[in-house]
Amino acid sequence: MKAPVPPLLCALALIVIALATSQPLVVAAALLGALALHHAAPPPHRLMLRIALISGLFIAVLNPFVAVEGDHVLFAGPNFWLIDFEVTSEEVLYGLVAGARLATAILATSAFLRLADPDRTQALASRVAPRSALTVALSARLAPTLRRDANGLRETLRLRGTGAERGRRAAIRQGTRLIEPLVASSLERGIDISEAMVARGYGAGRLTRLPEAPLQRNEQVALLCGVVGLVVAVVLLAGVAPYEIYPLADPIATSIAFVLAGLTLGVSVLAAGSLRTRP
Repeated sequence: MKAPVPPLLCALALIVIALATSQPLVVAAALLGALALHHAAPPPHRLMLRIALISGLFIAVLNPFVAVEGDHVLFAGPNFWLIDFEVTSEEVLYGLVAGARLATAILATSAFLRLADPDRTQALASRVAPRSALTVALSARLAPTLRRDANGLRETLRLRGTGAERGRRAAIRQGTRLIEPLVASSLERGIDISEAMVARGYGAGRLTRLPEAPLQRNEQVALLCGVVGLVVAVVLLAGVAPYEIYPLADPIATSIAFVLAGLTLGVSVLAAGSLRTRP
């Protein structure tokens, strides 16, 4: 498992880059970088890839029919109350950029969550919001326990002959029978955990933390890539490479766009390769 800071910086840099500009080359580079980071993360990969693809395509296809902007008309059709069938090249381009932004955010976030150690991530979050981090940590650990309790109760119902029905309605009825005992067992377990925390002195003084392990070489490389990516994001936020799509799209292939896109993709691929390497 990886330290949370390097993948966090890499994912954050890609998301900010994608949101900071409308330059298609730079946004496409951020999307490819998010794909590389996503591929470097442990499996499964297909679910989030499908979610990102479907979400991005939905935005890309929907935008030309809800936006009424752009000068280059590709198709002129009738206009309805909420749908505009006059499609312009600028609307198509903006839809592709918006869809790529959303897909980048989904893939980068998914990659970070699977690359970072959950315990170390929660420890990092506890420095900012200790109570929220504690709630998340307890929920993450109690969810498997709750699932085991539900399976045990379901087996008990089957042994008593009340869970032999088949079908969707029967499954719903069986699920409703489990709500009351699961809530009762969860409350009882929560009281036990709170008593154990009080007995161990939680909240009685300054919180202690386990010492952080030093970053390994591959994590240091990923950290440097994340810093470089954030520098690119700051450059874009400062308006160094402005790009406008409406009412007339600016030229896509510019020297500054190639430089920023190449830098974004390069550091993303390097970070993905570093985070994929096992110590």
